[in-house]
Amino acid sequence: MRWRENLLEKIGALVTAVLLALYVQSQLHPVIERVYDAPIELLNAPPNHEVRLETGSRVRVTVRGVKEQVEQTRAEQIRAYVDLSNAQPGENRLPIRLEYPTEWRGALTIEPSRPTARVNLEPRLSRQLPVRVNLTGIPELQEVLAEAIPEPATVRITGAASQVRRVRTVQITFDMTGLQGDLETESAPTPLDENGAPVLNVQMTPAEVRLKVRLIPQPTSKTVPVSPRLEDLPPFPYRVIWFSVEPVSVQLRGSPRQLAQINVIETAPISLREKTRDAEIRVPLRAPMGVQIVGAKEALVRVRIQREQQPEPPPRPKPPAEPDEPAAPKEEPT
Repeated sequence: MRWRENLLEKIGALVTAVLLALYVQSQLHPVIERVYDAPIELLNAPPNHEVRLETGSRVRVTVRGVKEQVEQTRAEQIRAYVDLSNAQPGENRLPIRLEYPTEWRGALTIEPSRPTARVNLEPRLSRQLPVRVNLTGIPELQEVLAEAIPEPATVRITGAASQVRRVRTVQITFDMTGLQGDLETESAPTPLDENGAPVLNVQMTPAEVRLKVRLIPQPTSKTVPVSPRLEDLPPFPYRVIWFSVEPVSVQLRGSPRQLAQINVIETAPISLREKTRDAEIRVPLRAPMGVQIVGAKEALVRVRIQREQQPEPPPRPKPPAEPDEPAAPKEEPT
């Protein structure tokens, strides 16, 4: 048969023609790819539950096809979503579905970078917590007492139950360095766990509070009473029945913060171990570190000591009297 003549040459020519056609086609209509970064939508989430995408909230989508068609695509035409209709509390592996124009079907290949998403479903919890203010730094004004008042004083923390339970305090840290007067500012509190680390996966209502910082002038001196420190009481049967101290009060000078913590000044310890009679004792006053005592540096302590009256022992009972022996009978004369 004639068609079998030069069969190998004919096959070679056909293959060459096909390759040439493909080459020409690839040059005229090349196949290219584009990669888009699409956010993952969560559909049909159950009420009163928090949904967390453990594998990230975005997915890369590859669009492959003829250059003319691929170049007409746009990122906003692609929608990636996860359907939570059948999700159960805990961890779920759910498919990532894509939506795009119907004219892309058959002409383009659209593929997500991963077929499924790891989704954690957890009940939602809400708690009301007070806002604490941590003041740091030193204001420019000296001898003042600073206070900070947040408004509102509490915020509501909402989120997955495991995350909300981690929150131990809600805190604002405000640096007063260089502050010259009262100040009002908006500030965002930070939820902290028991170790002081921020808890980020919760929502806070309101997100910001108004912080009022006040600088209250404080006196640099203060008058406090003097208290004698009596130790080692007199030996038995002696006891202290009265004591006095002179002066009864002294004036202190120091920073307002230190003075605010001092309510009394003690004397040095006084030992009465060997005292059996009234005594007058001079002892130095003890000033806290950084505080100065104005005027007297020692005190005169008067102590009155009395011997306790020992109760007299009760009289010893008399021994019972022995009964008299009966008299011998008289003998009658015979």
